[in-house]
This record gives sequence, C-alpha cells and structure tokens, in this order.
Amino acid sequence: MEFLTVKLTDPSVEAAIKICTVGSLYGSIAFEKDKQEEYIDTFRDDNFQFDCYCIWCRKGSTFKTFRQGNHHNSYLYATSNGILSGSFTALLKCQREQTHVYSYFFKWTSQSITKVGQFPSLEDIASSDIQRFRPVLEPSYFSDLHRAGGLFSHGVGAGSFVYLRRIFERLIIRHHEELAAPIDKFATMRMDEKIDALKSVLPSALVENKAAYGILSKGVHELDEETCRKHFPVVRAAIIAILEEDLQVREKRKAAEDLRKAIAAAAGDVNGSQP
Repeated sequence: MEFLTVKLTDPSVEAAIKICTVGSLYGSIAFEKDKQEEYIDTFRDDNFQFDCYCIWCRKGSTFKTFRQGNHHNSYLYATSNGILSGSFTALLKCQREQTHVYSYFFKWTSQSITKVGQFPSLEDIASSDIQRFRPVLEPSYFSDLHRAGGLFSHGVGAGSFVYLRRIFERLIIRHHEELAAPIDKFATMRMDEKIDALKSVLPSALVENKAAYGILSKGVHELDEETCRKHFPVVRAAIIAILEEDLQVREKRKAAEDLRKAIAAAAGDVNGSQP
C-alpha cells in the first residue's frame, strides 16, 4: 500500500497529503500559531491532489478536490475559551471515475489540524490494495498484514509493528527455504546478515536499507506509540517491496509456462499436419 506516490511542492501540501493517505485517525499536522488558514487553504485549493489506491476501481488513481454546490468544503468556526477552532471536510474525486469520492474530516485550532475521520478508512484502502498479494503470502500472514493496517488506522502503533515483524521474518525465512542450496548457519545469523546473504533474491532497496527490520524490532520493545505510528508506512513499504517482487517473479514464471505450453501445442499442430 504503497499508500501513495506524489510530487511534493511545499510543507503544507506535503503535510496535507500525508495526513490524508498515511495518517492514522487522530493524527495531527502541527504548525506555527495562526498559520491555520494557510494549511486549510491547501485542502481548499482546486489543484490539491494525490495518487492513492481506489477501492472501487481496484487500481491506483489520482484523487482531486472538487467544489460541492457553492462551497468548496464545509467550514464551521467556533470559539472556546478564547481559542479559535473549527472543523472542515475535504472531498476528493477519483479521476478515473467521478462518482468515486474519498472524504476526510478534520478539526483545527490555531496551531494544528487533526484528522477525526475518513471514508473509506485507511484499513479499507489498505486491505483492498493488498488483495493481489494473496498468491504469494500464506493465509495466516496475509491476515497479519490486514490486522497491521487495521490497528494502524485506529492509531495503534506498537501493536501494528508486532504483525509487521512476524511477516517480515516469515518472508526472509521463506526466501531462504526456496534457495536451491541452503545457506550455512543461516538460522544463527542476525537479521541484517540474513538480508545480506539473500541479497540476490531480495529487493535491492531492502538490502540497501536493512535498518527497516531494526525499526520494527525496536518498535515492538522500546518505541512509544507516536514513534511507531510515524514509521509504520516506511516499514510496511519494505514488506510490500518484497511482496511486489515475489508477485512479479510468480507472474513471469506463469507467463513463461503459458508460453511453453502454447509453443508445444503449436508445434504439435504443425507437425501433425505434415504428410
């Protein structure tokens, strides 16, 4: 999942995209006092958009803000104890199919914007996006990947890391099991050593950034909830990178086998038609 692919232009746009696409519920954007209009205007801009998986198209798409009636978004302003605050909704349409709308709900103060709801949920988006990995991930670990996304979408950081770590470790073990010749003393190696030993069959980005597992391991035992939530998208992306490559390998093998059968059938027809 991965969740998004975007071109970032300025801090307010980057923050807005992140809170929509990878920010868990009640995650916030913090900014200097009285800068709320600048950040809210980002969501109000007709050109605000990002790339994200569409659960109805079942593929990646671009989502873009749109005007609803005479108002771009709904804003409610209130004053509590002399502190200006309010709420607003950001609505974005899928550019593949205009009836597909993602909705985001925010509360704001003079120093922050907090996501208080969205539809579809992060869990809905993530679980739809990972369906394609069922052929390359055992059912129990597929369920773990789904649970990790669900926990993160509800603001649970360390708990989501537990499931990601289980999946990561399983994928490393499975890649070793699939080697023609086992690596000597593989079971006693540290995880970074295992990744190095399997560099020929793992994504280069993961091999070059072995620290992903260290973040997972530390998150389970030491990091606080906020830090785990902050780094969840990164470590999840490392797992998705492995699954993406596994899926590509599987599809190439299937295509090669289909071609072999087609050639064999064609050769049989040609040879059979000769006198």
